Amino acid sequence: MPDRKLVVDKLLWEMLERWKSSSPELDRIKFLKTVAFFDELSDRQLKTVSGILFERKYETDELIFEEGQPGAALFLILDGRVAVEMRRENHMVTLATLERGAFFGEMALLDGAPRSANVRSLEQTYTLALYRNDLSQLIQRDPQTACQIYRALAHIVGDRLRSTNQLIKAEMSTDKAQQARRIAANIAKMPELVRKPVG
Repeated sequence: MPDRKLVVDKLLWEMLERWKSSSPELDRIKFLKTVAFFDELSDRQLKTVSGILFERKYETDELIFEEGQPGAALFLILDGRVAVEMRRENHMVTLATLERGAFFGEMALLDGAPRSANVRSLEQTYTLALYRNDLSQLIQRDPQTACQIYRALAHIVGDRLRSTNQLIKAEMSTDKAQQARRIAANIAKMPELVRKPVG
């Protein structure tokens, strides 16, 4: 009899482990751990966040959001690829291509300002959306988790702002060097008399 009970217990534990390892909620929590935005959260906090995320499927070439639309949510890519694009004059310019584990639209968690770019799926894509209103409500229910999310957002926005500033400085340096070369070339084209000192 004890051997039989041991076998039954072992089977129950094996079934429980299989159920736990294939649970959609557990899969979602494992995914969230891989996203830099949530990597500092505990399993309990990730479970809370998982409960306020909305899954959405986009077909190939479907717009997720458009430049100028009010921002409402951050999107995490569960599977697939998206292009971040801006319309300039008569054509679209691709700013970035993002894949599984990447996120976009994070500024919408701060305010409802218009989106600064289009995001379009390049293939069938599954996302998780975290809406600003749900994050605001999380402040009441779990302030520590909401605070950690906002802190992660501040770090990400700060890093991106610093990168943008460096790009602008590099571009300005390039512009100044090009401007100096143009001035030097123009001076070189001037007649000899103009370049001689007066007096």
